[in-house]
Amino acid sequence: MGATSFALEAAACLEEAGVFSGVILYKRQEGQRTPTLHPVTRNGMPCVEMRFNFSMPTGELCRALRRAAEELTHRAAANATGPPMLYYQTDTLLRYHPRDLPACVTHHGPFFDDFADRFSTQDTFQAFGSAEKALHLMRQQERGLLELVAARHIFVMQHSRMQRDYLVGQGMDPARMREVSPPIRPEKVPSVHPPTGILRFIESAPLLLCTAVARLDYFKNLDLLISAATELMERGLPVKVLLIGGDECDDVLRKSLVREVPAHHADRFLLTPRLTKGELYAVFRTARRTSVFVCTSRYETLGITPLEAALSGLSTVVPDSRPVEAARFFPADARYEPTANGLVKLIERIASVDLFRRGAELCRLLEGQISVTWFRRDLMRAWRSFSEMGRSALQQ
Repeated sequence: MGATSFALEAAACLEEAGVFSGVILYKRQEGQRTPTLHPVTRNGMPCVEMRFNFSMPTGELCRALRRAAEELTHRAAANATGPPMLYYQTDTLLRYHPRDLPACVTHHGPFFDDFADRFSTQDTFQAFGSAEKALHLMRQQERGLLELVAARHIFVMQHSRMQRDYLVGQGMDPARMREVSPPIRPEKVPSVHPPTGILRFIESAPLLLCTAVARLDYFKNLDLLISAATELMERGLPVKVLLIGGDECDDVLRKSLVREVPAHHADRFLLTPRLTKGELYAVFRTARRTSVFVCTSRYETLGITPLEAALSGLSTVVPDSRPVEAARFFPADARYEPTANGLVKLIERIASVDLFRRGAELCRLLEGQISVTWFRRDLMRAWRSFSEMGRSALQQ
């Protein structure tokens, strides 16, 4: 999904530049007394699997991370001119980061404090799973942010302005941050097709509203799509809804989403587990003539999937909301007031237009702002800057 594809694109870019040594994977092993390192290869990438748990002494975890970085650097036999730099996707392990190595982090969020400032306490607990989980994440992020703000040798690979504003508000020095373009490149694999059931559903829909999410959670606000679609059906629009998301085992959650749908509309909804990336892009390509991709998220520090849909040529709409970063890439006529009524009004307005043409125009607009080429350019500029600043910080 978003954070994973971001990391893989970064690894590919660094490998092409000759500065990639490998990946440290970490695996929770409760009951184990000391961290252990296990060399593995995943998808052709050299990796070290670090098995540990958070009850281990901080110093031991710090030394294990250092050994893992040194082992990968030694295996890569790279022509390094300085110490290895670690790149973290989140701040989970920052408090264990070796103090004599430079590092950078992306930290995709969601940020607990930022979310809690915008929503009620009850909504915050619901979004993060429970009060216990929410408070645990809050404490973990507080520790990570303290380390990030204080450590002059740790930098931020910024993926959104919303992320930047939050981190600067927490005391992060803007000079230690570099913005990178989102690494989005919709795949075009002619041999990959949508699953048969989904293909038939798409072909049967005069007007298809579709969405795709990794998880069926409070952040995605999928009830809004169900409510708006039901209202459109009641108004006589020939709408069908395709909702792709969640794991195979999430059937109870999927059924709960359509529990309030009138029985006579039930067959106009298809809810299915998430697809592989190739299958999802095939759905986007297949659905372009009669479909609108609907992003309903309450909070996204970026929002990769609506950008992927739009860059695939699929007519896409997003909530006109500051906590959804992806919205800033879209024109005003592709944004709706983030309510069911606001979404209904926008769909009614665009239902009669040429959706294929509208999607193509939106794709061209976004291609002027987002590309993997720009991501790689931005990442390498950031990496050179971080390397120089990190070396300077460690010498002081």
